[in-house]
Amino acid sequence: MNEKQIAEADVVIIGAGITGCGIARELSKYKVEIIVVERAGEVAAGQSKLTLGHIYTGLNMVGSMVLKSVMLPPDTPLSALYNPNSLLTKWNEQGFNEWIPMFEELGVKHIYSPLHILAKDKDQIEDMQKYIDLGKKIGGIYADFEQVDREQILAREPYVNKDVVTGLYAKDHVIDVFPPEIVIAMAESAVQNGVKIMLNAEVTAINKKNNYQMVQTSQGAIKTKFIVNATGKYGDRVADMAGGRDWNLTFNKTQFIVLDRRLNGLLNGTVRWPNKPGVIQLIQSRYPNLLVECGIYEPTDDPDDIGTMRDKVFDGIATAQTLVPAISIKDIIRTYTGVRLFNTRNVGDHLVEFSPENGKFINVVLRLPGFIGALPMSRHVVNMLGDAGLDLVTKHVFNKFRKAAPRMEDLTNDDRNALIAKDHRYGHIICRCEKVTEGEIIEAIRRGATTIDGVKFRTRASMGTCQGNYCSQKIADILARELGQEFENITKKGTGSNYVIAEQM
Repeated sequence: MNEKQIAEADVVIIGAGITGCGIARELSKYKVEIIVVERAGEVAAGQSKLTLGHIYTGLNMVGSMVLKSVMLPPDTPLSALYNPNSLLTKWNEQGFNEWIPMFEELGVKHIYSPLHILAKDKDQIEDMQKYIDLGKKIGGIYADFEQVDREQILAREPYVNKDVVTGLYAKDHVIDVFPPEIVIAMAESAVQNGVKIMLNAEVTAINKKNNYQMVQTSQGAIKTKFIVNATGKYGDRVADMAGGRDWNLTFNKTQFIVLDRRLNGLLNGTVRWPNKPGVIQLIQSRYPNLLVECGIYEPTDDPDDIGTMRDKVFDGIATAQTLVPAISIKDIIRTYTGVRLFNTRNVGDHLVEFSPENGKFINVVLRLPGFIGALPMSRHVVNMLGDAGLDLVTKHVFNKFRKAAPRMEDLTNDDRNALIAKDHRYGHIICRCEKVTEGEIIEAIRRGATTIDGVKFRTRASMGTCQGNYCSQKIADILARELGQEFENITKKGTGSNYVIAEQM
């Protein structure tokens, strides 16, 4: 790319997950030129899509502290896991209450998922007591739950293990969402307000010039004043391009199992055995599927270690059956693994700071949970940029509302017929499992989807029982037609993942 083709921006955000897209959307309220660069072919392509999808507080947060205590020094008391002055705690407590109005602005589907912590034997009752003690120690929302007996549990969740004797219950401590939908909505809102997003743009180098920086990417160079490193599990690599650091990253992975929609109705919310340090045993209802997370926090040295293991899937289902006996290994339609990161300087908190060698480069390294506090985090980063000299002039017009794309499955028959009358393609089903129409797929492409996964995360096409075996080729055909590309150029998730390989002559 020659000098005339260099793009320019006031701020370059590297990474298009919940962190990068959240910051971009917040920054789009100001008269600032913003470019988000993402190495994958779609937003929400990394950690953000490989998570449980809970925005939570209270009782579930207490359980999260117990689970992640495995990362802390031995003999650390559970009460030390709550630090009201940490970024993690402050942003989680602020963020939980901010998400509901944000979901309304962005048109994101969400429900409260009633939570039961169950116990059926002496050991589990003792583990459950840790929740009670820690909740009372912290107080406030963390103690806002009730202990329930077997009859109360079975009245709400009749298909759980009949051997349960007691449990803890919180009605509104968990908001369930589909994680990619949040990120996509944030990205669409940001673009609507002037942000540019470059996909398939891996950052290869960062060079400091006089009063600006050059971000070299596989899609060309960008001249910018400020850079925000929101790359998550690659944060150390990008930080090294811009200056020094006194921290490293460690990684733990957890495995998830998606069960067929025919089991919808077995659960009304989320059920779990009490967490032990490093061990999670949970099943949640995420319409129209059940999602299982039963296993351990397993250390890994590879941030891309997202493969699933057959024996661990079997172990996960066996554990899940102790919670809900009616499920079976035959109900599995998909498995996936999420990699969680922690910084070594302060394993219990986020790391958000300017590079020690570059006063216009911010590292944003968030530990789990990152979704909950994403809104106050984004404001904090924008304020940091302002304090460092970015001219933050508020726009006279900022459109905070994003209209969600229509989903035929969610509409009434009258609304479906009205939509089909306007565009007959809304009456042509492409994905039979999830009943997704051609019209919905075309709308997803109009909104920015360029890959099969991009369509999938916007519409649920190929997320059903067959996992795309019947509809993926049709989706690729529509992508090629609507994007004006050759079929061989259509990818599953971006560069290097072509749906088909062109025949070599």
